[in-house]
Amino acid sequence: MENAGRRDITSQAEETSAVELSHNLTTVTTEIKAYQSIGGQAIFEIGRRLKWVKENDLAHGEFESWLQSINTSAGFARKLIRISELPELNRSTSNDLGVEALYQIATMPPDERDKPQQLDSGETKKPDEMTVRELRETKRKLAAAYSENMANQTLLTQADKKAQKLQAQVTKLQQRDPDIKQVEVEPADYQDTKADLKAANEKIADLQKLVDDAVEDHNQRLAYELELEKAKADQEEIKADLNDLEVKRQNMLKQNAQIREVQKMVKSINELLDNFAMLRNRLDTTMLPDESSLVQGLTEMADKLIENGQVLHDDLAHPYHV
Repeated sequence: MENAGRRDITSQAEETSAVELSHNLTTVTTEIKAYQSIGGQAIFEIGRRLKWVKENDLAHGEFESWLQSINTSAGFARKLIRISELPELNRSTSNDLGVEALYQIATMPPDERDKPQQLDSGETKKPDEMTVRELRETKRKLAAAYSENMANQTLLTQADKKAQKLQAQVTKLQQRDPDIKQVEVEPADYQDTKADLKAANEKIADLQKLVDDAVEDHNQRLAYELELEKAKADQEEIKADLNDLEVKRQNMLKQNAQIREVQKMVKSINELLDNFAMLRNRLDTTMLPDESSLVQGLTEMADKLIENGQVLHDDLAHPYHV
C-alpha cells in the first residue's frame, strides 16, 4: 500500500510539472512542504518552486527570511534551483541520488553528464553511478584536462600564425614575375622557409586533436569556476553558524557557573535554616529578660529572614531577564 501511494504521488508530480505555478506564497509554501515528504523526484519540484518564488518576488524582498520558515538554508536552496534547471536529471537519476550528488552532476559540463569516466581506482562509471566523492574527483580531472587543452590551444595558435606567415612568404616568392629575371635564382632562405613551413604544418596536425577537445571543454571551465564561487559562499554560511554556536556555548558556561554558585549558597542557607530551627525549638522566650539586647538581636534576625525570603519569593515568581 505504501509503495502504491508513492507511485501515485510520483505520477501526480510528473503530471503537474508543466502546470502554471501560483502567485500566492501560502499555496507555494504548502506545495513545497508536500514535496519535501516525497523524496527522490521531489527535489526537482522543490527547486522549481524555489526558483519561481525568487524570480517572481512572491516573498516581497524577503526570500531568505522565507527560506527559514520552511527550514531551508540559502546555500541548499541554490543547489535545488540549479538542479531544477536541468529537467533531464529529474526522471532517471533523482530517484536514486541525493541532493549533493545531483548538484555535482548539474554543475558538470553538459557533454560529460552522461559520459563514462575512468576513476583513479581504475573503475569506469557514468556520473549517475558515482558517489559524491567520485563526482568531485571527476570534476577535478576535467578541470585539469581543460587547463592542459587551453595551453595546447595557445601553442597551436602561435604555430598557426607562424605557418600563415611562412605560407605568405612562399606564395609571394612563387608569384614573382619570372620575366624580370635573366637568371632564375632561388632565394637564399627559400629552403629554410620551406622546412619551417613543413615543421609548422606537422605541429598543426599534432595539435589539431587537442584543439578540438579544448573547444568542446570550454564550458566546463566556466562551470568549475562558478562551483568554486558557490563553495566560498557556503563556507561563509558555515562560519556564521559556528560563531552563533560559540555565543550559545559561552552563554551556557555562564549559566552553569551561576547554577553552581546558587547551589553552594542554597546549601549554606539550608544549614543556617536548620540551625535557626534548632534555636527555635530549644529557646524558651519566657526565660529571656524583656528589652534585652539578645531579644532585640533575635527579633532583627527574624525580620531580615522574613524580608529577604519575601524578596526572593517575588523574584522567583516574576523573574526579570536581561
